[in-house]
Amino acid sequence: RFTGPMLFALAFLPMFAIGGLTGLPLGLAASDIHLHDTYYVIGHFHYVVAPGTIFALFAGIYYWFPKATGRKMNDLLGRIHFWGSLIAMNVIFMPMFAQGLSGMNRRLYDGGVQYQMNQDVLVWNVVISWGAWVLAFFQIFFIINFFMSIKKGRRVSDNPWDATTLEWSAPSPPPHGNFTTPPRAHRGPYEYSAPGAQADFVMQADAAGPQAGPAKG
Repeated sequence: RFTGPMLFALAFLPMFAIGGLTGLPLGLAASDIHLHDTYYVIGHFHYVVAPGTIFALFAGIYYWFPKATGRKMNDLLGRIHFWGSLIAMNVIFMPMFAQGLSGMNRRLYDGGVQYQMNQDVLVWNVVISWGAWVLAFFQIFFIINFFMSIKKGRRVSDNPWDATTLEWSAPSPPPHGNFTTPPRAHRGPYEYSAPGAQADFVMQADAAGPQAGPAKG
C-alpha cells in the first residue's frame, strides 16, 4: 500500500543509495584529486544527510503520528509534501555533481564567478537556488498538516495501518504504561497473507488468528 509513510520510506532507499555510491570515487586517489573540495562533494554529502535521513524521519512521523495522537495526518497534504520535496531535493543536489565534475570549487564567496572554467556551469546556481526555495515552500504543507491534524485530524482505530506488531494493539494514543493489559505475542511479527485469515494480516497479539499455536510470553 503506497501510503504517505511508505512513499517516504521507499524514496529514502534510492536517495541514500545515490549518496553512498557517489562517495566511492572520493575514496580513490585518481578521481579524488580532481573531485576533492568541489561541488561534487557537496552533492554527495547532502544526498546522504538531507534526502536520505530526512525522508526516513518524515516516514516515521507520518507513520507514528496516529499512535501518538489518535488522529491521522491528511493523506493528500502528505502526498503533496512528498512529491514536492522529492523533486525539489533532486533539483538542488543533482546539478552539483555536474558542477563538481567540471572542477567548480566549493566555499567561494562569489559562487565561482571569478574562475573561467566555471562559466559553463554557473547557470546551475540559479536552478539550485530555485530548488531550495521550492523545497522550503513544500515544507509548509507538512507544518500545516502536522499542527492541523493534532486537533482536527481524522480519528483512527488502534491499528490504522493494518500492522502486525505488538505496539499496534495498544490504544491510540497510549495511556500511562502504554498497554491497558500486559501484551502477549502469539506468533511472529510478519503474519501477512496467512491462510484462513479474514484479512491479509494477523496481529501478534491476536490469539484467535489462524495457525495461532501455543502462546509465547
